[in-house]
Amino acid sequence: MEGFFKKMKWSKLRKKIKEFITPELKERIDVHMTCYHEAHDDYGEAWITLDGKKIFGGGYYHWYVTPIPTDSLNDFSIQHAFHEDFYNVQIKSKKVEEIMKHGVHETSHITNNIWNYINTPYEEALSSNNPIYKAFSLIDRRLGKRRFDKIQLNEFEHPLVIIFYYLRKQCIDEK
Repeated sequence: MEGFFKKMKWSKLRKKIKEFITPELKERIDVHMTCYHEAHDDYGEAWITLDGKKIFGGGYYHWYVTPIPTDSLNDFSIQHAFHEDFYNVQIKSKKVEEIMKHGVHETSHITNNIWNYINTPYEEALSSNNPIYKAFSLIDRRLGKRRFDKIQLNEFEHPLVIIFYYLRKQCIDEK
């Protein structure tokens, strides 16, 4: 029954996040999740696709096999991926911020941040240093041309933020 609940919860999340995506990109961007039922813990992965091609993702097993380029693994909560900053709109820990910028994400980092994004005030999400919040705020239907024109990316932005920024820029330029 737990697997059914996860799928039901995921399908609801997928539907909700698609409602936030600007109409021009709604059919091009999709979010996915799978569980490995043969695994002893039923963990899986989550990923985002653009035109059917995976552009971002992570998973429980990715977390433990990807080398993390930091000395953060001395911190137990970071080592085991449950430090609260992985789920916050504003990341305070420089170590967590560094790990996320390197593209190392556990499944719950992606799914929980998408759930939380839906209930976060738009202004807060747009100014976030959490790449998942910031990326989704760039393709959000609530972002208009005037506000978009004021957005400045820095050279250290997460790849997903950059991809979503240029996708949205293309949509705005075509109008």
